[in-house]
Amino acid sequence: MPIPAHFEDLPIDPLRPRAARRQLRLESAGATASGETARVLIHNISATGLLIESPAVLAQDERIELALPEVGTVSALVVWMSESFYGCRFETPLPTSALSTLELYARVIAPSAPAPAEAADTLPVRIARLRKEQGLTLEALAALVNVSKPTVWAWEQGKSRPTPERVAALARLLGVAEDELLTGRDGTALAQALGQARAVVAEAFGVDPARVKVSIEL
Repeated sequence: MPIPAHFEDLPIDPLRPRAARRQLRLESAGATASGETARVLIHNISATGLLIESPAVLAQDERIELALPEVGTVSALVVWMSESFYGCRFETPLPTSALSTLELYARVIAPSAPAPAEAADTLPVRIARLRKEQGLTLEALAALVNVSKPTVWAWEQGKSRPTPERVAALARLLGVAEDELLTGRDGTALAQALGQARAVVAEAFGVDPARVKVSIEL
C-alpha cells in the first residue's frame, strides 16, 4: 500500500555543505502541510532502503532525510532513478520495530483505495500477465527491452506507458502482435472469423467473397 508523503526544504547549513536539503515527511491526510496537491508516494520500504515516486527532481547520490513515526529522522541516499521513481538506501538500516510501526501506519493512517471487484484487461494487466506466461521476471524482461526493472514495474502498475518503440519490442518478446498487446484483441483470430463469415455469405448468395462486406457493431 503506497504511503503518501511530501518534501519540505531544509535550511542550508554553510558548515555542512553535504547535509540533506530535503526532508520527506509522512502525511496523515490527503494534503500536505503547505496545501500542495502534488504528493510523494512511498511504494516500498525495507530495513535497507525505499522506493519513492516523486514529482520533485532528485539527483544521484543526493541525501534526503525522512521523518518517521516513532523512529525520528533518518538519512538516505538516492542510488538510482527511473523517470519519477527513485531508489534510496538508508545510511543506517532501520530496526525491525520501525518497519512494524510503518506497516501499522500504512494500514491505519494512510488513505487506502478501494479494491476493484475485478481487474480490467488494461495494457498494464496484459503486460504483467503475458510476462508471467512467458516465465519472465521483471528484471529479465527489463534486460531484454533494455530498460530498468522499475520502468517495467511502472508499466505494470499503470504509472507510466511504454513508448511506441518499446511496445514493438514488448510485443515481440511477449509473443503477441502489437495491436493485441495494446487493445487486448487477437487480430489474427478476428481476421479468420471475418474470412469465414464472408465465405458463408458468399456461398449462400453465389457471389465472390471479395464482394462481401462485414460490419461489426460494438
